[in-house]
Amino acid sequence: MSLLVVGNIAYDTIGDVHFLPDRNQATAVEKLVLSNGGCAGNVAVAANKLGVETALYSAVGNDFKESGYLKQLVDLGVNTSFLQYIDDLTARSFIFTDSEERQQIYYYPGASASLSDKKFDCRGFSHVHFTAGEISVYKSLMRRAGEAGCVVSFDPGQEMFHRHIRDEIISCLPYASYLFFNEYEARHILNETGADDIHVFFSEKTKAIVVSKGERGATLYLRDKTVEVPAVKTRVVKDPTGAGDAHRAGFLAGIIKGYCEEVACKVGAVVSSFVIQEKGTQTSLPTWDEMKRVYLQYFGELKK
Repeated sequence: MSLLVVGNIAYDTIGDVHFLPDRNQATAVEKLVLSNGGCAGNVAVAANKLGVETALYSAVGNDFKESGYLKQLVDLGVNTSFLQYIDDLTARSFIFTDSEERQQIYYYPGASASLSDKKFDCRGFSHVHFTAGEISVYKSLMRRAGEAGCVVSFDPGQEMFHRHIRDEIISCLPYASYLFFNEYEARHILNETGADDIHVFFSEKTKAIVVSKGERGATLYLRDKTVEVPAVKTRVVKDPTGAGDAHRAGFLAGIIKGYCEEVACKVGAVVSSFVIQEKGTQTSLPTWDEMKRVYLQYFGELKK
């Protein structure tokens, strides 16, 4: 069972600020960290550490060819043969977090905006996960993945706020078995569509919708019930960046390993608790055995 992750690879600049500025204001950056990131990269690396065979379908710049990031992926065993090299810079994310863990994100898509649908090949993969990236090509890719018998999942992430909701987000939803939003994204899509309940977005294919809520855990929406899954508390929280991607990776790893959606959501909670304890989105990720030890403490024995 293997996972192909579609979306962006980026270099992250992560900063702590005392406050998030309004228009025409300035704020001092108190701490700055440079990190490997991008939603697709984060999910692939985290799932790989959990013992899932992963590959990336992404567009990167020529600057990526001799990079430490590429070496890291290769060393971990993430399949990079589907990467497309574009004459542009690899995407950049600039992420600033205040003392109350509120964030502002500035994103330069660079090479990721040139992702082609012509080289897509999901043969041999059981699952295909779509993250933030060049969503304009996702609908056709999702259709092809479904036709190939792959389980499709979709986390539009930051694309939610600068894409046409109906044409580029809503049109993709019917192809996905699993949908992921954070609570701000869920509120945004409800407001933009006039819907009053997240269940409106269930299609024939949908098995579950997960809405993550930070320190308040996540809500798992199933067809016949709704489950509240608590967050795993940690003694220290250094950076929330990447927690959502880690949660998605944990959830997908649970599903791929044969666990039900509720257990998979709890696995996601455990995996995201590791990431927030260090700066960077890929610097503090657990193995499956490390995840299981924490899972046992919070949720009991891991059962299928």
